[in-house]
Amino acid sequence: MIKNKEDYRRYMNADLEKNKFKNTFFSYLTNDIWRFLRTLRRYEYVINTKKGVLWAPIKLYMKYRFKKISKKLGYSIPPNVFEEGLMLPHYGNIVINHNCKIGKNCRVHVGVNIGASYHMSQAVPKIGNNCYIAPGAKLYGDIVIQDNTLVGANAVVNKSCFEKNATLVGIPAKNIKKKL
Repeated sequence: MIKNKEDYRRYMNADLEKNKFKNTFFSYLTNDIWRFLRTLRRYEYVINTKKGVLWAPIKLYMKYRFKKISKKLGYSIPPNVFEEGLMLPHYGNIVINHNCKIGKNCRVHVGVNIGASYHMSQAVPKIGNNCYIAPGAKLYGDIVIQDNTLVGANAVVNKSCFEKNATLVGIPAKNIKKKL
């Protein structure tokens, strides 16, 4: 979570580096995913660090900008869910519950849903660092996914995986790494 200006800069640099965006004025204006990530991190910075009545209009404006770019790109990614180094290779529908906690350097593809199970709205996934979530994957419920895990395309993960470096595929997802 961004708690100060140093954290904000670290998150921005990590997002820029992991996505391999060029830090040029042209990229700043034309790259929509980079614009979304900048807006997300600025919004997180403002809502986490700025207190008081004077900041209320700025927070409202930042929320408006964040919602606008989110709708344009098809993202439903709330603030304070992802740690630094978030990678979004494509724009399209990505839906993530606001209670989820997802670690550093995670790559999330299009068509991914990460959320609560039907009967327990507060039970959401906790995902470790350096995870790769392939297109169409669904993760839901009170589950834990360890570091360096790969979730395959269209996999449905509804049970925890406590092994690091796992590869989860299938419906329901199973770890196939140990079988190789």
